[in-house]
Amino acid sequence: MLNLSRLRLLHELSVLGTISAVANAVHLTRPAVSQQLAQLEDELDTVLIERSGRGVQLTPAGRRLVARATDLFQLVEEIEAEVAAANVEVSGEVRMSAFGSLASSVVPLAVQHLLVQHPQLNVIFTELEPSEGLRAAAAKQTDLAIVDDLVSAEALANVLEFRPLCIDHFDAVVAAGHKLAGRKSIHLADLAHERWALNQSAATYHTFLLNACYADGFTPRVTTSSRNMAVTLEMVRTGGAVAVLPRLGLRQAEKDPDFSVLPIDPVLNRRVFVALSKGTAKRPAVAAVLDALIFCAKAL
Repeated sequence: MLNLSRLRLLHELSVLGTISAVANAVHLTRPAVSQQLAQLEDELDTVLIERSGRGVQLTPAGRRLVARATDLFQLVEEIEAEVAAANVEVSGEVRMSAFGSLASSVVPLAVQHLLVQHPQLNVIFTELEPSEGLRAAAAKQTDLAIVDDLVSAEALANVLEFRPLCIDHFDAVVAAGHKLAGRKSIHLADLAHERWALNQSAATYHTFLLNACYADGFTPRVTTSSRNMAVTLEMVRTGGAVAVLPRLGLRQAEKDPDFSVLPIDPVLNRRVFVALSKGTAKRPAVAAVLDALIFCAKAL
């Protein structure tokens, strides 16, 4: 009889790519994961994994098994959802991830909403970039991942479903004393000769803005790179840098007299989605979190 736990390990290997990554995701040692996968091969009397350079890859038989197992896992999710739906009170644990601007805007409001509406529900939040969130959702390391359309999800379309959440616009931020401050809007090219604060570690965001600048005929001169938006804003506050940041992350800056937040013409934006494994939205706890996210996103 097939062992579902071992099948899940094979599925996670197909998403994460290495046995070490799978071991970290499921909190097992690397030898333990290798042993479980070897047992799965013995049970099926089929080679599922083969060495490729320093890594591993699935054999054709392994890929076929993962494809079939995806349908099986969706059925298991639906059965668990039906059982959970019989409970009157929404409870349990839901894991959620989001990237910076959503993590500082929609997510806190949704968690606050859930504390009131479903006090027995425990939401565990982790900040992840969209590409990381996609992999985490596909590998079932998180139940819901807030992602954007700057990262390709085509390869995971067979295991994930996507619910539209909102559109996140990008605005320019300059110090209140900057020559551009107070304008109703600016063109991206107006920042061509400025020093930029730009998070270069957020690969898709960084590439998106670079391409927008290239299209306007210039390469931004980046003098500050920080993962932390508070650091970026402090560099802008001093007047030493300008930044282009997501509007959802600028609610406090818009109220701060030290900053001028300027819409960009033509508009720069990205669509934001909630990614989750197919079938999990039927679980009452997951559905409650999804509803709260959509409600709070509309409220902003």
